Amino acid sequence: MKVAPRENGSPLKARSWVVGVDLGGTKILAGLGDTEGNIRAELKVATRAEEGPEKVVGRIAQAVCELLQRTGVKEKEIGAMVVGAPGPLDPSSGIVYQPPNLPGWDSFPLKERLSGYFPDFPVMIDNDANLAALGEYRFGYQQVFDNLLFMTVGTGIGGGIIMDGRIHHGACGAAGEFGHMVILPEDGPLCGCGSHGCLETLASGTAIAREARDMVRAGKGALLWELAGHDMKRLTAEVVGEAARKADETASEIIARAGHYLGIGLANLVNIFNPAAIVIGGGVVFGLGESLLVPAREEMKRRAMKLQREKVQVLQGKLGTRAGLLGCFALAAQKYPTTDEH
Repeated sequence: MKVAPRENGSPLKARSWVVGVDLGGTKILAGLGDTEGNIRAELKVATRAEEGPEKVVGRIAQAVCELLQRTGVKEKEIGAMVVGAPGPLDPSSGIVYQPPNLPGWDSFPLKERLSGYFPDFPVMIDNDANLAALGEYRFGYQQVFDNLLFMTVGTGIGGGIIMDGRIHHGACGAAGEFGHMVILPEDGPLCGCGSHGCLETLASGTAIAREARDMVRAGKGALLWELAGHDMKRLTAEVVGEAARKADETASEIIARAGHYLGIGLANLVNIFNPAAIVIGGGVVFGLGESLLVPAREEMKRRAMKLQREKVQVLQGKLGTRAGLLGCFALAAQKYPTTDEH
């Protein structure tokens, strides 16, 4: 027998489980955990975004069902489901608007579709970078900072703003699109958002891979070409990082240039927000580490105003690639505070 979904804002029972889903352009990370950040089980599957939103939603649902089957948890034991999706979206309606890395998702009702699969518990949608920001705050830096900015550098570049421990969504839910601040003028690379010269086109994993391919086509980067197995499709940011660790000059130049542009973006954020901390995470950062962050910090210090730059710390995220998933559990805790009832 189906159980009526919980009303918005009513408490979770202390032993309720939360389903978290971190939806990315290339992979989906689904997890089952609690509001204290304990992960009971997780599963990673390919997004295969080119197949369209309905197929992707089906894969999310399949991944969640597999998690429940693995753990023996019943749907009636789930208190809430929280999904982090890329790109601009409306958290209240759960509609996703034209995410650059998910083709065909223009005004897609993600919350409605997932609620159709799982009617027994409430479904919440938020921006993936917002949730990663909340995760880093709640389970990483809460004891150090009241407010912080979070930037995620992966396939694309996103951002989240935490004010007084909560996500700042802006007027229409789209605050924190750090990857789409314009760094270069009109002759910069075309971005998936339709603009030119966005930070995402210059410092993301996609941008690093694109530049590496351009270098190889220009007759440079012999080691890059070798490590990619002489296959352009395998020439990724990870390969660039591997080549740089082998002291390859071309790879190091590519990473330094990405760090330069990233630092310009950081300087803009420092001048505008005057934050105490900017936490940077995402797969590219965890793969490249300080080789990317050192030139970024240096460029930020050159360009940010003196007062603001002396107060800000630019830190690497503590939660690795699970920041978004843990942010799902943190948002559930804020939206549905637990009780001791069973």
